[in-house]
Amino acid sequence: MSETRNIDPRTMKRREALIDAARELFCEHGLSGTTLEMITAEAGGSRRTIYELFGNKDGVFEAVIRDCTGRVVAVMADLELSQMPLRAALIHFGETLMTLLTTPETIRYMRLFLSEVPRFPHLGKVFYESGLMSGRRIITSYFERQMNEGTFPKGDPKQAAVFFTSLLKADYDFRQMTYVGWEPHAKDLHAHVIAAVDMFLRGYGIDPATVDQEVPVQS
Repeated sequence: MSETRNIDPRTMKRREALIDAARELFCEHGLSGTTLEMITAEAGGSRRTIYELFGNKDGVFEAVIRDCTGRVVAVMADLELSQMPLRAALIHFGETLMTLLTTPETIRYMRLFLSEVPRFPHLGKVFYESGLMSGRRIITSYFERQMNEGTFPKGDPKQAAVFFTSLLKADYDFRQMTYVGWEPHAKDLHAHVIAAVDMFLRGYGIDPATVDQEVPVQS
């Protein structure tokens, strides 16, 4: 994928238009069923513009993946967790993440990306690294800070992040991807996140009823 740091504003606007058009076309026709001509007909520009900005159609698809996952990661990165008590911060993180992951738009893109992985394995790695791993690094850093501050038991922050996000996700994303049209209600999602957070805390020997009383945990 081409670097975007040195692209002038006009070209950047054209690039964004191409990504927006390509995203919808890929969702409707798949990667193999979408042509460069279809993308330029929808967004304007030319094949030459696509070659200059993305290299080829695979480059456009990679840019679409990074754009979609980047939007989710940007929301998560903006969360002000450090100013909140531990349990409240984890609930806030969990509700934000699960709300983003279970929107019809997100599920639509996940179906698209995963359907192309067998034919384009390197794009699967892009999806994994720019999406799941980027989000996991955010919560990993949070756990690392809490361990250093004595509000969470010392241990492996990466492992804590894996356990926590796994409890949060449960089968929600897979169920939505297979049960077409099924969507969790906000009330149920809220209850699930609280149950997952409390189960996670108990697994680390923390009583959810007392954790936010600002008493340092024992290492």
